[in-house]
Amino acid sequence: MRNILKTIIYIFFPPYLLAYILKYLEVISIIQELSIFLALFLNLINLSIALLLFNISKKKSNQLFMLLNLGGMGVRVLFLLFTFTLSLIFLEIDKYAFILVFLIFYSMSIVFEVRHFNSRKDEKNTQ
Repeated sequence: MRNILKTIIYIFFPPYLLAYILKYLEVISIIQELSIFLALFLNLINLSIALLLFNISKKKSNQLFMLLNLGGMGVRVLFLLFTFTLSLIFLEIDKYAFILVFLIFYSMSIVFEVRHFNSRKDEKNTQ
């Protein structure tokens, strides 16, 4: 669990810090900073829910494991689609910065998710 938290911090903390520094130096506007923070926050929530569901289901039966992980994946994608669309429509954010940061970190979080699940599978096989 400690390695998971370290990895999440390594993935998500530097962009938060970089956006804050750029805003402090007045390189980007407050709207761009909020767009970056919102995109990172949505991806952080998504990754946290994925890891939580995986940790809950790893000791359960195969049927419950599949239900929680694959069903959870569908619910998470719908949640992201809903919040993504609402953010673009109703919030005054830089749409291009939001979309770019969201897609970059969504891709990174999917890679992390797959690697984490695969490493846990390998640990289980070696025991």
